[in-house]
Amino acid sequence: MAREAARPCYDPAGPDHALRAVLQDLRTGRWMAMRTLLAETTEAWRWTQRTQILAAAAAGSDVVRAWLAEEPDCAHAAVMRARVGVERALRARRERHLRAHELWIEAWDAAQTATGLAPRDPVPWICLLALAQLDPGQRWAEHRADPPAPPLPPGPWELLAEAAARDPYNREAHHRVLQFLYARDGGREGPAAAAGTARSGVAETAGRLGAGLQEAGGRPGPGVTEPAGHPGAGVTEAAVRPIAGLTEAARRTGADEPTGLQRRLDEASGYARWAAGQAPTGSALHLLPLYVRVERHRRLGERQARWTTETAAREARTALTSWFEQAPADRRAQPDLNHLAHALWSTGQYAAAAAVFEAIGPYFTPPPWLYRARGRDRAVDVFTAARDRCRIATGPTRTT
Repeated sequence: MAREAARPCYDPAGPDHALRAVLQDLRTGRWMAMRTLLAETTEAWRWTQRTQILAAAAAGSDVVRAWLAEEPDCAHAAVMRARVGVERALRARRERHLRAHELWIEAWDAAQTATGLAPRDPVPWICLLALAQLDPGQRWAEHRADPPAPPLPPGPWELLAEAAARDPYNREAHHRVLQFLYARDGGREGPAAAAGTARSGVAETAGRLGAGLQEAGGRPGPGVTEPAGHPGAGVTEAAVRPIAGLTEAARRTGADEPTGLQRRLDEASGYARWAAGQAPTGSALHLLPLYVRVERHRRLGERQARWTTETAAREARTALTSWFEQAPADRRAQPDLNHLAHALWSTGQYAAAAAVFEAIGPYFTPPPWLYRARGRDRAVDVFTAARDRCRIATGPTRTT
């Protein structure tokens, strides 16, 4: 069969066959295989990835609660409880569910508990980072700490520093910061005003975050001082609603705050370049600018994304040479491979894109392809058309 005819599929586990088997068990309400898999997962990057995917599968059931009922002092179960809590809180906010605020509080409690039971684990801190996007007005002090570099806005930098102290250059941690920056609306008063209301002592954040990024074997930093009450205490439902593009009034008048949306995307772009500039070769952080460009495309359209510029082409080449050509094949996350193939194809670098498509293999991820498709179910068509275009451009079709 010609390789062009092979259609990929979406599978959250991708080539991780052990994880796929556990996901099947989770769907039937069994948790023993999950416990065994997590006990055998020792690498921080794989631990982070697996717990995230498992939580997405477990969020609609009580399987983690059943595990905790049997092993209430199990640190791994506590981490999964935090993961599931965050997944539920984020889903509830997207769906404007009436329990969204309550679920946020429950998730924050679970993540705080997990930081104590698993003190060397970055995932509880990543959970707290993920919840920061539910506070776009930065009303909670931990979400408006002084930035590690002057161009960056106030944000959850101490939480990132804690994650970095446990796993420097953690991929998901930095993506969670991007999600926060996309949602952030605290910048209306200006970075200086927001920073001025942060709690004392956060000026050390830059040094702590820098140390975490520079020293792969760094010891965990001290825990963040727990604020009084829960996140968002006294904040109305409307105040913590995430910003998902243009407001309804803007859609009616055609006037949004294009300035506010553009500002958020520009802040995210600046952060992505900063984080990538700190990362060593082989780090997935080199792909962050590609994700921001896709987000710009999604929110503002093709013209604003500007795929045909030299800057876009350079970002794709940098990700290729600094990550794809340096990282071990088994450490390349499927979303990263898909974003890189998309960026190289979009910028006309077909030969390089063909090599990345080859590495993707039989799996694909709907983002970023779905943002160029007419309907989510057509994302695979965009993917296969791009893959075939790149293969044709690089020589005769190979067969299997």
